[in-house]
Amino acid sequence: MNYDVAVVGAGVIGSLIARDLSRYNIKIALIEKCNDMAMGTSKANSAIVHAGFDAKPGTLKARFNVRGTEMMPELCKTLSVPFKPVGSLVVAFSDDEMETLHELLERGKANGVPGLEIYDAAKLREEEPHISEEAKGALWAPTAGIVCPYELTVAAVENAVVNGADFVRNFAVSKIDYDGSVFTLSNGEKELTAKYVINAAGVFCDEIAALIGDDSIHTTPQKGRIYALRQVDRLARKAHDIPVPLQDGQGCPRHPDGRRQPAHRPERT
Repeated sequence: MNYDVAVVGAGVIGSLIARDLSRYNIKIALIEKCNDMAMGTSKANSAIVHAGFDAKPGTLKARFNVRGTEMMPELCKTLSVPFKPVGSLVVAFSDDEMETLHELLERGKANGVPGLEIYDAAKLREEEPHISEEAKGALWAPTAGIVCPYELTVAAVENAVVNGADFVRNFAVSKIDYDGSVFTLSNGEKELTAKYVINAAGVFCDEIAALIGDDSIHTTPQKGRIYALRQVDRLARKAHDIPVPLQDGQGCPRHPDGRRQPAHRPERT
């Protein structure tokens, strides 16, 4: 149980980090509090590989959105995971939302997102004949795609383990000590040591950081809803259509009267 690197969290990020580190001649532990990988956010997100037009320019999110979108097709090919470069349409239903689309267009250009285009209502219906008649236009982002986050995480963990990494399950880190050279991670029953610790605990990364005295990180998890609709094969482009994002999120479901329904903020467990 002595390692060079311990990666805390076997979601899609932690698993891909462990996979990349497994290229080197070092001993790696991928630590997960649950019984399997991808049991947190990675198992239940929208599966969208975002183009990067909605991130604030100059931020790491903007940089990594664009770079990640560029890397995803080759990564999925290497891991034999299906990837669909379907693009995305951000659909506007009012004049105000059309103005927001132009703001997203400029933001995307600043982030280096290629191929962005504003569709007016006529162009939108030409591309998606079955779109709502209330739609006034859309932002087309051709570099967006879809990948199953569960399959991607499983493939990354399998690749890391084949390369020699240890997948340590049912190990909820509750204490981290540091003696100046080595970290000791404990779950209350067992311990392991590592020269370096990588915090990839997702929405619980602030709790892991706090175990070594770093209180500078705070996460506020949010939960949305995804609706499964019948006859989606009627759509012409097969792109994923999303609403104009709100200031504090990716967008929320629309009621028949046009009102937005705020995202639910769940209790942390």
